[in-house]
Amino acid sequence: MSIRSVRTYLVDARQTAKDFVFCRVEADCGTVGWGEAYTIPRRARGIVEFVKALGAMLKTLSDTSPQEFRDNVTGWFDEGHPSIDLSSAASAIEVALWDIRGKQAGKPVCELLGPIVRRSVPLYANMDPQTKDETIDRLVERCLEAREHGFDALKIYPMEYSPLGKATECVRRVREAIGDDSRLLLDAWALDDAEFAVEAALAFAPFDPFWFEEPVAGERLDDMADVRRKVGIPIVTGERQIGMHHFRAVLDKQAADILNPDIVGVGGILEMIEIARLAESYGARISPHCWDSTIVAVAAMAHACAVIPNALIGEYFPDFVPFCNRLGAIDLDISGSAATIGDAPGLGVHMDEAALAPYEV
Repeated sequence: MSIRSVRTYLVDARQTAKDFVFCRVEADCGTVGWGEAYTIPRRARGIVEFVKALGAMLKTLSDTSPQEFRDNVTGWFDEGHPSIDLSSAASAIEVALWDIRGKQAGKPVCELLGPIVRRSVPLYANMDPQTKDETIDRLVERCLEAREHGFDALKIYPMEYSPLGKATECVRRVREAIGDDSRLLLDAWALDDAEFAVEAALAFAPFDPFWFEEPVAGERLDDMADVRRKVGIPIVTGERQIGMHHFRAVLDKQAADILNPDIVGVGGILEMIEIARLAESYGARISPHCWDSTIVAVAAMAHACAVIPNALIGEYFPDFVPFCNRLGAIDLDISGSAATIGDAPGLGVHMDEAALAPYEV
């Protein structure tokens, strides 16, 4: 199989406080696969250029399997200087190649990846603040709305409220509102002071948090390991990092209980599966980060988690759904707090090319 074309789309979605980058990869036989790149604020256009450059490389390959593409990226394209921007772009094309493979085989992607351990993947609703000055009252209302839609796991950002007393009030009020039968996930979003991270975790502990994500920046492994030793809450890290060497270092230092690389930031489906295998060998879990669309990236995450025994839960942004539904549809049943994979071939993604056309770059 050779590749005929790679087209890119930079979707300025102001309603979601982020941009989306998609790519359309067409094989010589006419089969089309869709991919998506993790986008970083103010760097999305640069990621698009990486997708274009990788697409040009892809068209020169005689073997365009996801593995061969990945080997060529890490073998010579990155020149020994990997970055999350390049990794995100590579993720987009790798995911699209899997979509093509599934369509050509007439099977869902998960059936090409290995033994399936689940077709229904647990999800948590990310309750990222809708505005910079969102009140605790409004956050509580939104959490209750998510519960009414069936989500029994919700992630909040208590450190958006300061001082620590107010952040603790936020956690208390959300816990009281959603009840003890719901999982409450806390994201500190990389605090500067490790000792303050410990203080915060201990203040939140009485409200039974399911995890404490990014107490400090992911590269500060010694500090993170120290936080983990001092608190009794599972520690999560990995959304901003790439490379097996980093995740092995996290595990060697016993700095986290759960790894959360982004499914379309870390390199794609194959990389996620390999990181999961590494984590499993250390007794750790995987919970893919997915600050991405509720179409392509969520599909890739679900299909990967279907074959990962130590997958815990995946990320989902309900607030993105109305906008993303204008761009396409997906063969996933999102109900309750889970995504159930259907029988459509490939990723089961159906993008509206007419809706995307104005965003082509």
